[in-house]
Amino acid sequence: MLNWDELYHMQNELDSFIERENNLTGKDLLRDKLLALSVEAGELANETRCFKFWSRKGPSEKSIILEEYVDGIHFLLSIGLEKDFRFSGSADEKGSQSLTDLFIAFNRCISAFELDQTKDHYIQMWHVYLAIGEKLSFSAQDTIQAYIQKNKVNVERQKKEY
Repeated sequence: MLNWDELYHMQNELDSFIERENNLTGKDLLRDKLLALSVEAGELANETRCFKFWSRKGPSEKSIILEEYVDGIHFLLSIGLEKDFRFSGSADEKGSQSLTDLFIAFNRCISAFELDQTKDHYIQMWHVYLAIGEKLSFSAQDTIQAYIQKNKVNVERQKKEY
């Protein structure tokens, strides 16, 4: 099980640092974060190659896919912090859906949230994103370890004026 409080705390520290260092404190960054989340989901889909019916090349290594996956988690957490919404659950059962179907559903969830910024839409984004992680066979432990590692990288990047 993911330790949601710890993840939100770590993300809050990173977001606060970024906002201070870039003179963004108090600015509305939600639309930028939503676009970033959409882009990260696209990068994840690209690494899985789930939709590339025309190509015989397989997916990237699991470690690369996991790193892309946790990039999306960073933005989901950040969006929750911005809206003062918290998620503490797990994936909905989406076992029969293909990865392609899940990515399309996730993009719909992002759009629905952008249009109607409710906690229900926020939670739905998480359910579908976690279903993607389950479909990719990422355990909660894999996800937490990768998130912590990527968070450290992100902090170091910010300190070096990334």
